[in-house]
Amino acid sequence: MTLNQFLLQLLNGLVVGSSLALVAAGIALLFGVLHIINFAQGDFFMLGAYAVWFGFGATHNYLLSVIAGTIVVAIVAGLLLTALAWPLLGRSQVLILLATLGLSLILEQGVTNIIGGDTKLVDPPLNVSVTLGPIVYPLYDLLIVAIGMAVLIAGFVALKYAKYGIWLRAVAQNRPMAAVLGVPVPRVYIMAFVISSGLAALAGGLLLPVTSVSPTIGADIILYSFIIVVAGGLGNFKGAAILSLIVGEAQSLGSLAIPPAEVQLILFALVIVLLMTRARRQTALVRL
Repeated sequence: MTLNQFLLQLLNGLVVGSSLALVAAGIALLFGVLHIINFAQGDFFMLGAYAVWFGFGATHNYLLSVIAGTIVVAIVAGLLLTALAWPLLGRSQVLILLATLGLSLILEQGVTNIIGGDTKLVDPPLNVSVTLGPIVYPLYDLLIVAIGMAVLIAGFVALKYAKYGIWLRAVAQNRPMAAVLGVPVPRVYIMAFVISSGLAALAGGLLLPVTSVSPTIGADIILYSFIIVVAGGLGNFKGAAILSLIVGEAQSLGSLAIPPAEVQLILFALVIVLLMTRARRQTALVRL
């Protein structure tokens, strides 16, 4: 392994990690506010990429396509999740989990039937590279990292200081009390669904020129996202973002030494060990 290879994979890990962070942060947000595990989050990533592909084909304006595609998918997917999950709120979490899993399968098969199973790709909007020490790296890939980090930081600040962010945290901590104090809980639910879906759609649109899109791409995305969310603590927005970068780097740098499939197995094993350790700690605290 040369220094150039190491630096290239380090940057590739940041690109993957910043994109995964958007998807995982959306899952963490939903669980933190509504205690819902959304299995369709990866498919919203897929729909966001397809929306940009359609938009770019119609307008030939990539920036406009990303903005419009993210907004459209966020609203449509958010309302779809609301209609699906609203009747199940307050009931067993397994029911909502199964409902979102069913939605994921429907979206995947629907896209396959309508668009086809072949991969779609658009050219990067910027065919410019920058020199970073001994390597040359695409400027667009660096913009993906910058945009992803900027969105996550803005989201964290909004959750902490903005009115709707305070409402989200209030509902997450004590839903009945928040309602009594005048927080519009139904509006907060819908907002959480829309923001969560929009984060996944934005990630899909940004990564389209780098990875392409197919109907099954959501399965890989949701797999890594759940590893991140479980390891970082369900509902932990900040933890999900940080661990996404770690997983992205582990996947990228690990592939220099071992096959990517084995890297994935190692990540699974680490998550299992982490869950077992947490379970033992919780058992010990209960005994105390």
